[in-house]
Amino acid sequence: MAMGEVFTPRRVIPVMAPGLISLVLGGLGGIGIMWSWAGTSFPIKLEVTQHFYLMIAGFFAALIGNELLNVLSMEWSGRQAGGITLALYAALLWALLAGTVAGAAWLSSAAYLAMLLVLITYSRTYLKPSKMGFRPSAYNYLIVASLAASIALYITAWIGGGDLGVAMLIFPVSMIYAVMARDIALVTGRRPARERLGVLAFLLLVASFAMWTFGIVEAAGALLAASGTASILFSGVAQYARTEKLFSYVKIWSAYLWLMAAGLILFLGAPTLWRDVATHALALGFIFNIVFGVDVILIDMIATQMQKRIVVKPRRGVPILEVVTFLLLNVGMLARAGYAYAYTPSLAVVSGPLVGIAIVAFLLYTQRRLMQLSA
Repeated sequence: MAMGEVFTPRRVIPVMAPGLISLVLGGLGGIGIMWSWAGTSFPIKLEVTQHFYLMIAGFFAALIGNELLNVLSMEWSGRQAGGITLALYAALLWALLAGTVAGAAWLSSAAYLAMLLVLITYSRTYLKPSKMGFRPSAYNYLIVASLAASIALYITAWIGGGDLGVAMLIFPVSMIYAVMARDIALVTGRRPARERLGVLAFLLLVASFAMWTFGIVEAAGALLAASGTASILFSGVAQYARTEKLFSYVKIWSAYLWLMAAGLILFLGAPTLWRDVATHALALGFIFNIVFGVDVILIDMIATQMQKRIVVKPRRGVPILEVVTFLLLNVGMLARAGYAYAYTPSLAVVSGPLVGIAIVAFLLYTQRRLMQLSA
């Protein structure tokens, strides 16, 4: 593809289609699991294993795949991934979806590993100079390191009898760490200056997940909290606050609070239901607050790469939908924690739907904005 290529939002659809189906099925299955705790029936029933394959290897893999193959690739190299690469990745997502629904664990595992291999192969793009001539930074190398750690931990857990759900969760969480090494500047207006702190945060995160996967839970919690502290110091959100991006700061700080909460829960050796809270504090509280806080800004940047000239007007205040999705997400997570504490059935019933509505509304809002840019 030529260096003059422009971003084409419709190219994200083949990958996101199976990802969104995985989100719906996995999300409804998760609601069913929580409702069963409350003694309430739900029409869709999934095993916990099916739930995390659909959410992590299905939805999150689609979301991250689109970022690496389309959005970030366009910004770094001046092109999106080729049609063959996108078609292969989409086919693997469909295979994983089919295997998970059918209960064919071998197919789900094979498809997940193959997707990671596609991404790590394509990530060589980020180890070359950018279209503007910039040399790779810590952010570029952390992308590759995240994929390598995800592959290694999953294979090790599969062979050594570790917790596969935890081993898979390192993929989206570590990738958020890697991408934040670059995207946080969209919020703070300053590029993080202490890259070694970012690398330290990443290494502590990997060590934490490795221990958690094999049952060394208290130490994993301590390392997770230390990783979050190093990441905050690296990102600069503790020093800089741009008034026009204030709500993004609120979301990012909320994300780090959930990450710290997960570390504390693990460190205290909390029982099973609290372990579930810790897992979702990372998978939902940390990841989606970061996504909510940065992606709305990233979309405005994409507008500068469209075929026709687009002027993105500064938005006064905060769009009401962003406020609503933020509140739904975090209230839903607090309801999950409340159920673990008080065993109140109504909290288990409302938690999943609140979070699900927040995520789906945000994705629809994001997709609508992208389609408007390409119209």
